[in-house]
Amino acid sequence: MQLLTLPKLAAQSGWPESRVRRMVARGLLSHIRVNGRLLLPETAIEDYVANHFVKAAGRSTPMGRLILANPGQDPEPAR
Repeated sequence: MQLLTLPKLAAQSGWPESRVRRMVARGLLSHIRVNGRLLLPETAIEDYVANHFVKAAGRSTPMGRLILANPGQDPEPAR
């Protein structure tokens, strides 16, 4: 496991240092302090995203079957 400093991890991920620092402070990213130096696994952000990904719910209506009506008019029944 390779450990990176916070600025290096932020630069590698493209996320602002302030966001990464805030996430560390909230305990959202894995990290360790060694002699006062904050180190994070190079996969810390990738792991966070993978663990917090929301799966799509899917469609309840098949494509082409969604019927929109004009206000005040009844929609045509689905066939």
